[in-house]
Amino acid sequence: MRFDDFRVWYKITYRRGRILATEGDAWQSLDAPVHFEDPSLFYHGNGVVPRVEQRTVGRVAGATVIRFTFPTLHPMKFPETNLAVGRLYRNRGAPGAPVVIISHGWAHKTLGTIEHLYVRPFVRAGFSVAFVAHPLHFERTPPGAYSGELVVSADVVLTVEAFRQGVIDMIGAANWLRAEGHRTIGVFGYSLGGYLAGIMAAVRDDWAFAVLGGAGDSPVSPILDTPLGRNIREDLNACGMLDRAKLMRAWKVISPAAFRPRIPRERVLIIAGRYDRIMLPASVRRLWRAWGRPQIRWMNRGHYALLATNRGLMSHAIPFMKRMSAGGIAGRGPQDAAPTTGLSGAERAVRSSNHL
Repeated sequence: MRFDDFRVWYKITYRRGRILATEGDAWQSLDAPVHFEDPSLFYHGNGVVPRVEQRTVGRVAGATVIRFTFPTLHPMKFPETNLAVGRLYRNRGAPGAPVVIISHGWAHKTLGTIEHLYVRPFVRAGFSVAFVAHPLHFERTPPGAYSGELVVSADVVLTVEAFRQGVIDMIGAANWLRAEGHRTIGVFGYSLGGYLAGIMAAVRDDWAFAVLGGAGDSPVSPILDTPLGRNIREDLNACGMLDRAKLMRAWKVISPAAFRPRIPRERVLIIAGRYDRIMLPASVRRLWRAWGRPQIRWMNRGHYALLATNRGLMSHAIPFMKRMSAGGIAGRGPQDAAPTTGLSGAERAVRSSNHL
């Protein structure tokens, strides 16, 4: 609980961020029925293989690290975020291993944290890992902002566009991976990234699994109902958007509970903290019910203890993902006949760093 208190203080006090506002009435069209009848129309790019540039940049234990970039399939007004940047941690012991796409949390500052908490355990478990920096994070951050600052704000249309670009870019990365011969791909999202992973599960039906940790039905809940949203509530009030009905309309299209997963319910796992004060248990239960009551694991933890400590989120995620990927963990299967191409064995390997 103290861990959560510190992290909330850090985000809303120490890193107050700029004041943004919703302008005009564009937000009123964001809940158009067509978005929910076929979410792949809004989250477009399904089936499009982006033009990827890649190079080997280092190693972590058990994996070769490949940096990849491609022009986003959904440009935004910030040019810095329109180049998708990611890393593929290709398992050296099983080149045809299942791939986990990590959908990361809000305002990460260092790649090293993600590698330590998630990438290395996944590689040890027999997976390869793909990581795409979310819009307006890491190298995709505009000058003068900190990583993730602009993703969730009182500019509700900008928030939707950031979520939209993030989902589309991860789907684009999955299309590239499939074109490179990787047949078994699943999504793993936590906190902010859990919302995006949930939407990905609603857009296409070929994920081996979808694991959501510390995520709920809608981003409206952490902003309006928890201490984390204090500053954004002030900014929403200043521009006339501090109204639950308005915000639910504007952010419905980035709310996983507004959709239904296209993958079988048994391939979905939700992991939540009973004492989470950011992704409230009530919000998690609303998502669970909306999705037809898939598997759920409750842990006696708060938000950050769930995500960032030993025997937390990963203790349930990895066994589930291995069961759902059975047959691919050992590197057997049709994907072995089509290894990743375009890499030069003469490229010099260097240590992985926090710079994407």
